[in-house]
Amino acid sequence: MDVNAIVANLPRDNWNARCIEQLPLQQDQNFTGGLIHLVDALGRRMSIFTNETWGMTIGDCYQYCNLQHVPYVSSFDFQPFASAFSNYLLPWLALTAQLPYETSTPWDNLLSLCMSVGSPALITYSLSLTILNRYSLSTRWHALHQTALSRAVHDKYSDFSVRIKAVQYLLQEAQQVPLRASQERGWLSSLIVGPKNQGWWRGVQRRLRRTRRGVTFSLVAQILAAGVAWLFTVSSEFVESRGDRVVANQLSSGSLWLWLIPVIWGWVTVGTQNFADSIDEALRADAAYRAKEPPILSEATITEKGEQRGIMVRSVPPVTNLELPRWLGSDIMGDEKHGGPIFNYARVFTWWQLARTIESALTETVNGIATGQACKPSQEKVVLRPWNSDRRPEENLAGDSYTTAQYCGLDLNRGQILAYPEWDEITADVWKRIFVASIVAMFVQWGTVGPGILIAYYTPTKGIGCRSAGYILYGASATLAWMLLAASALFSHAAMLRYQREHRYERNTAHSILCGLAVSTRLLGKMIAVLNTIWLVLSSLLEYTGVYDRCYCKRNQIGLGMGAGWLVLFKTDNDLAQYATTPWAGGVAMSIIVCSVSYLFFWLGSRGSAREA
Repeated sequence: MDVNAIVANLPRDNWNARCIEQLPLQQDQNFTGGLIHLVDALGRRMSIFTNETWGMTIGDCYQYCNLQHVPYVSSFDFQPFASAFSNYLLPWLALTAQLPYETSTPWDNLLSLCMSVGSPALITYSLSLTILNRYSLSTRWHALHQTALSRAVHDKYSDFSVRIKAVQYLLQEAQQVPLRASQERGWLSSLIVGPKNQGWWRGVQRRLRRTRRGVTFSLVAQILAAGVAWLFTVSSEFVESRGDRVVANQLSSGSLWLWLIPVIWGWVTVGTQNFADSIDEALRADAAYRAKEPPILSEATITEKGEQRGIMVRSVPPVTNLELPRWLGSDIMGDEKHGGPIFNYARVFTWWQLARTIESALTETVNGIATGQACKPSQEKVVLRPWNSDRRPEENLAGDSYTTAQYCGLDLNRGQILAYPEWDEITADVWKRIFVASIVAMFVQWGTVGPGILIAYYTPTKGIGCRSAGYILYGASATLAWMLLAASALFSHAAMLRYQREHRYERNTAHSILCGLAVSTRLLGKMIAVLNTIWLVLSSLLEYTGVYDRCYCKRNQIGLGMGAGWLVLFKTDNDLAQYATTPWAGGVAMSIIVCSVSYLFFWLGSRGSAREA
């Protein structure tokens, strides 16, 4: 068979054609006489060149088609590079601008970007925890809200159900910041019980609704640009370029970015605040009423108005008069103290502790109203006074700081409410949410990396090569970064519990090791995420510049081993089309299914909590 006929069917600027030009030919213009070692579709040796000949062995490639004979510059073509960059990479890079940032500094915003792109599992984990926390809160508080709407409570204090909804809205929307509750000078109990604070709660809810991130034109435009461009390119290439290995590489690398669509839509659906200080401003905007300390001489002066201190955005330790020592210059509190949705994963325990504390106080208050108990100033240790239906709620719940705290079950003598729950206090429901969020994170991470590996692996020559190994490296590094950061949150929680238990705590060897693990796992996880972000962008660019067009990558040396294997050389795109249909279709279908199922989970969870809010 004339080799020139094969070469004529290959593009003139194709690496295969350039390699074939370097091969020695016999006088009959055929690869006979054993000058090169030919192979068929299964890599078996062939003595003559026929229609069943697919390529040659790796040894021949290194001898005749190395970088000296087929240099890299000859494989680079700017026009295909520009087209692939515009269709496959640029829309995804632009879409990263829609990721939830809302941190306090530009450095944290950049770090949030790298942590998200470098570990989609991490941002999906934070998103899933946020949704599951909202859903759990709305489910648990449904019974509380129904009790407040019952006649036993509603007839006495009709607006208390509105207050419960406002508190629930704050807890659901404020997961992106470190909230702390304080009973110092009776502030938290005054916010929970005092009828005069009804307007303050309405103001907080109104401001949070106004600053909540919504669906913007830029968001819709960028998601449509990325998603539609990907779908149109995929559909056109299935018709015109099916079997083209360059297109297969572009498809596989493009699938690594598909997680952006369901995750960004998921954050918009669950809701975040537009600005880093929106929650703090909502809590500080209006003055609130605080019950005064006993003795109270006149009910006209039972409260005083000022800046509320019961619920605050704080990134300080949960104990007073204690400066936490650092470990090798790094903070052991970890990402829990950083504002921003990406760091929600580190607040799972502190947020649950705050929600549990406020829920308990609201439950005690609702039960007190339902059973007809009033809250009045008193010098007695136990205050049980009947509700006077002829008086307004402001008069029935007009207690001093001591009786108000007793009424809602808060300890006035313990001003600072503990932020970190003990391990044995954490319920199974919290661990269940962590487990479910971990499953969703792995589903999205490997559900988008998997199609890229599938397409690259089964595109001839089949096996683990430079491209598929690069995708595996990206997925494994992203998973490792998530695992390290999740472990760091556990280590930080354990370390902070030691400081929370007593004000004057000195580190021993075991605690120093714990602090070291909290810091080292966090720094290592972030470093891997940053490097993985650089690798993702770099590997995508390498796909389009022809760097992988070399003997080592084309014959999948990583999977086939040193000195073994072969590479496809004498088949055109039309010849390879039948081998590309199944992996291409499977990879594209898998990507679409993963994105659809993951967003369906985000949407259902968000809608479930929104109906209750």
